[in-house]
Amino acid sequence: MSTLTIKNLHVTLESPGTTALRAGYGAGKPILNGINLTLPKGKTHVIMGPNGSGKSTLGNTILRHPNCKIVKGTIAFGKNKLSSMKTDEIARAGVLLALQHPQAVSGVSVTNLLTIAVRKFSEKPKNFKMAHFRNDIKDTAKALHMPDEFLSRSLNDGFSGGEKKKMEILQLSLLPAKCVIIDEIDSGLDIDALKLVAKQITKLRARGVSIIIITHYNRILRWIKADRVHILHKGKIIESGTEALAKDIEKNGYSEYIDA
Repeated sequence: MSTLTIKNLHVTLESPGTTALRAGYGAGKPILNGINLTLPKGKTHVIMGPNGSGKSTLGNTILRHPNCKIVKGTIAFGKNKLSSMKTDEIARAGVLLALQHPQAVSGVSVTNLLTIAVRKFSEKPKNFKMAHFRNDIKDTAKALHMPDEFLSRSLNDGFSGGEKKKMEILQLSLLPAKCVIIDEIDSGLDIDALKLVAKQITKLRARGVSIIIITHYNRILRWIKADRVHILHKGKIIESGTEALAKDIEKNGYSEYIDA
């Protein structure tokens, strides 16, 4: 396992999404303004902040989304310089992103997608046992209380918002992840589903996977241990602390830190 290191990261958006436009970020306007972050292997960091602060942009930039242009700074995962790599190369290095708004992919079943991906990325593809892996898929789906029929359906096709979030965690749990960025997994999940998702994230941590959780809320931290919590505002980390920081934000909001 390796350390994720972000140094002096400055990013502009080429085609801002709805949230960015609401926050006043037009095309070419800076949205990340000097991010410095070190995520040691096996640790869990949480990133919180008001809408439009750049949280999702940070996750998308790490995976080199084409809309996110790095103007200055570097992103590295061990010896891999992610800031100069393509998205598929980053994924092969074990850095994965669970999307805030997962898209449906018609004609590609969940089981086939995962089987092809894991077999392709396996360090020893000749030793890949398809039957065993398909059992692993079923077991993980069962742990997330997802019916077997979901596994034969097209990815996210006709899924509810909560089902899509579970599907993101299912994929992270089965792919050879080393570092994961989980973007607002708690939105759209009821309390029971959130507990199930949190349990799978805890299993990732137990495997030594490094984790960044992007969230608005403290509630997921009731079941997941966070080593550090950061507040992001206007593209900068303005405060870092322990889980107590997340509890304070939940109780009092961001004004104390933003207006300081």
